[in-house]
Amino acid sequence: MRTEDHVDLFAEQTDADPAPARADGGRPRGLTAEGWVRTTGWLQVGDHPVSSVLLAALAGLLWALVGAAALVTEFPVAAGVLTLTTPVACGVAWWLFTTRLRPASAARNVDTCRADELEPGDLVRLHGSIGPIGQVVEVAVDDDARVVLHGGGQRTWARGDVVHLAELLG
Repeated sequence: MRTEDHVDLFAEQTDADPAPARADGGRPRGLTAEGWVRTTGWLQVGDHPVSSVLLAALAGLLWALVGAAALVTEFPVAAGVLTLTTPVACGVAWWLFTTRLRPASAARNVDTCRADELEPGDLVRLHGSIGPIGQVVEVAVDDDARVVLHGGGQRTWARGDVVHLAELLG
């Protein structure tokens, strides 16, 4: 059967608009139907993200200390138990939330660039330096940089706006 010269019927089919992938090539948690990826972690030290589970446990510890201070004179054992168990419960609850109920991937910012320098395949933060990540599919630069993202979403930035490039970790 004759085919066009540029069509290979036996080639492995590739998605023209591949979904965002983790650094190890796997599918990220929190990939939405719109094509962007929910992420966890709001703090990064150097190029190492701080786990949001640790931040949740730290918040739990602070609340436990406030509660323990109120209880320590009347119920010292309860104050001690509260101080030990609340951070663990908060960390576990947040971990379950971000892995089961509203899955999200860990990510880190790796670089910044101007909006008019974005290229297809770049993973970019959609709302500043934190928040969800989208994969650039197409960039059109006029007065503004109009970016089409995986899943059909679009963003417009001024040409000189700085956007954060990210890497999906898990």
